[in-house]
Amino acid sequence: MRVTRDSRYGDSMEQVLYNTIAGAKPMLADGTSFYYSDYNNTGAKKVYHTDKWPCCSGTFPQLTADYGISSYYRSADGIYVNLFLRSKLTWMQNNTPCKLIQQTNYPATNTTELHLEMARPETFTIYLRVPGWTNANTRISVNGKRVQDEIVAGKFHALTRTWKNGDRVEYEIPMPLRLQAVDAQNTNTVALIRGPVAMFGTGKLPETFMRAELLAAIPASEHSPEWVVANVGGRTIFRPFASIGDETYRLYQKVIS
Repeated sequence: MRVTRDSRYGDSMEQVLYNTIAGAKPMLADGTSFYYSDYNNTGAKKVYHTDKWPCCSGTFPQLTADYGISSYYRSADGIYVNLFLRSKLTWMQNNTPCKLIQQTNYPATNTTELHLEMARPETFTIYLRVPGWTNANTRISVNGKRVQDEIVAGKFHALTRTWKNGDRVEYEIPMPLRLQAVDAQNTNTVALIRGPVAMFGTGKLPETFMRAELLAAIPASEHSPEWVVANVGGRTIFRPFASIGDETYRLYQKVIS
């Protein structure tokens, strides 16, 4: 695949990962596979396919490989970090064996760290994907020293230096809440999104929300994946797709202002 300096491909990949397959029901021992999830209507539920071996029986294992090979890319002058996952990458840079170890709980947290193990110092570039949805508070540090270069959302940020064994990169990616319309023709039908993660309304849902109500959502607790939206009808719990079990949900909300 041709790698560009535009981050939109990686942004789309992680949205699909966290808001679909990462929240799928597990494949059962007899081959029954999760198949369909309604993202729009009130009362949607995760369901299994009625057939034992639909196309998803093969697609799920394939995705495991697809996301692995799309996490990093090589370039003539270094490597691109496309996805923020716990992972290890090994490659040869100018005949020097190199290893990059990524440690993170993203997207539950908004940080990741990259640690380098190298046989000897080498000069190359590490390109970090800067998601298009982040903001000006994005921070990158190398060995504890903050990078002063401009960091542009929607692009890859180039870190070019002579890297050595033990070097580390600390990357903080703010995740502001935002509303994303289902399409350009229905701008009042929106999903509440934090970073790459769409938030699904659960339980008894009001017919409509105010935009300001959704954007004022707060975490249910310090370590909970749930978010709480307060409105005139009370409190509504929003959850990431991976945190939804058998309860009903609705992704797209009608907003009236």
